[in-house]
Amino acid sequence: MPSLRKGISVLYVDDEPELSSLVATYLEREAADVHLSVETATNPSDALGLLSDAQDDFDCIVSDYEMPEMNGLELLRAVRATRPNLPFILYTGKGSEEVARDAFRVGATDYMQKTTGTDQYAVLANRVVNAVSRNRAEEATERYDSVFEALETAVYVVDESGQFVSVDDVFVELIGYDRETILGNHVSSLSPDDEQKIRDELDRLFAKDGVETTRFETDVCTASKERIHCIATMSFKSFEGGAQRVVGTLHGVTEQRGQQERDQYLARLKDAVLDTSTTLMSAEVDEIGTKIHWTLQSLGEFADVDGAAVYSYDSDVDALQKTHEWTIDDQFPLPSTVRGDDWTWFLERLRCFENVRATDASTLSPSEPEPLCLPENGSFLALPMVSNWSLVGAVTLMSTTSRQWSDKEVSLFGTAADMLSYTLERQQRERQLRQQNERLEEFASVVSHDLRNPMNVVDGFMELARDTGDVSHLDRAMDALDRMDALVNDVLELARQGRTVGETSPVDLTGVVRRAWSAVETGEATLELDDDLATVSADASRLTQVFENLVRNAVEHGGDDVTISVGPLPQTPGFYVEDDGPGIPEADRSAVFEQGHTTSEDGSGFGLSIVEGIVEAHGWTIGVTEGSDGGARFEIITAPHTQTFSQPHAN
Repeated sequence: MPSLRKGISVLYVDDEPELSSLVATYLEREAADVHLSVETATNPSDALGLLSDAQDDFDCIVSDYEMPEMNGLELLRAVRATRPNLPFILYTGKGSEEVARDAFRVGATDYMQKTTGTDQYAVLANRVVNAVSRNRAEEATERYDSVFEALETAVYVVDESGQFVSVDDVFVELIGYDRETILGNHVSSLSPDDEQKIRDELDRLFAKDGVETTRFETDVCTASKERIHCIATMSFKSFEGGAQRVVGTLHGVTEQRGQQERDQYLARLKDAVLDTSTTLMSAEVDEIGTKIHWTLQSLGEFADVDGAAVYSYDSDVDALQKTHEWTIDDQFPLPSTVRGDDWTWFLERLRCFENVRATDASTLSPSEPEPLCLPENGSFLALPMVSNWSLVGAVTLMSTTSRQWSDKEVSLFGTAADMLSYTLERQQRERQLRQQNERLEEFASVVSHDLRNPMNVVDGFMELARDTGDVSHLDRAMDALDRMDALVNDVLELARQGRTVGETSPVDLTGVVRRAWSAVETGEATLELDDDLATVSADASRLTQVFENLVRNAVEHGGDDVTISVGPLPQTPGFYVEDDGPGIPEADRSAVFEQGHTTSEDGSGFGLSIVEGIVEAHGWTIGVTEGSDGGARFEIITAPHTQTFSQPHAN
């Protein structure tokens, strides 16, 4: 990635001045480490004026869509007329598949929909930095390509007899013969199919019949017997002393045709990325998984690779977990897990926003237990998925044959990776919103039904106490108030914490269980702890809540003298909590985690739902079965990993 030391200058266009000021402030703060500065314009005309005055000073334009005078797409068209390669991000509150499609067709670099909250500005800043970085890399590549194209023109000189008297290094490299072998030979000897035509052209030049330069195409035979189709020029020159010479050039058309094919491929790839991007952006949340698989298949088949996958980074285990995959005929399985131990070099490069490319799989060493075996000349391309300046995953393309990945190709695949990252973020946000709505509905149900019942009980017994003077009815009312208190506490717990966890760290299970035990009224109950309990990566506070609720559940249903055992699972990473109480009938086990489900008069029905939410927030799973003594046994399985990727040798 090119250096950003000179900083990034952004022109932000929005017809709302206060919002412009807010976005500018956040962008400069979020990208302070790359010296990002923002200038604002409140209408497109002013923006075009600033762009004209600034010449090359702006590195990127970020624009709203709906504005007076002209909208964001019209501004983009005006910008493209004079600055075809300037990064342009459409940042709009009007989000639709049609707007996104039109934006990319006009030439937008990226498209982002405005949301609520300030987290969006970190995402926007990240996209600005990535867009500018790619543009600078492409400009540098184009400059180098132009220089190399000029340098790769071969130059030669022949005398009046048509024999070579001088050739440059590019000519020697193109033909493959050493200079001594070439000098003294007739120029036509390298093109036997056109020998007479070349002799005729030389005669015309030396005859000085008005022709000073000639240009023609010919096949040149190299030392390796390869035929290179070339464009040749020959020009008559007179030198001091009366010497007459013809100075000629050779330029390989084969190379030009190859470049034309590569340009056509990149144009088609750009269209393919555009199509997949618009498809992803228009996908409903329930069909995103299918659309991502289609995207991987489209890009994989277009790039002629054998497999493509999306990985999500799991910071708890420092590894990439495969979430989506496409392979040719399912014959090229990609690893389900890329461990930090095996791919530390890979993860570090992703964190530095670098592309990782390898074209020689012989550098890959076996890794237990299930290494990925590539042919000797296999290759892969890995592209980071970044959100809020943090690695969230990677898109990987893998091939059984060796190939090179050009910078422009990497840039286009990087755009697809950005869109996949954005789509997964959108899927997560919409799922969270759906879960929040479901919880709101559940809370409304509790308020309207579960809390109304004990309120009616309180009201009834209070009225009886008032009418009869019998204060014993107040005890019944107090029981109902206790029930309401338990319901309110659990509902608040779900509302505040939901299915989320805080920062995770290595946690000693034995210490967590003992803290939970001391926080619960356990009466005469007994705790039995296995000595082999492991350390897990977890949010210690929320994991303590899991054990508190499981212990409380065992005491409520098994009585004060119940025995509760906690230990590791025998064959699977995880642990169990088991009691010797009456157990849970098999027919009822599927409902125990439902909110409001309880068989106890004193229970709220939310304890096990909270347990399930915390467990799933850690990425774990929980199930219930019969204990060894007939009681209830809860088994929590913590993130199993089955396959790893082999690690390249350090250079």
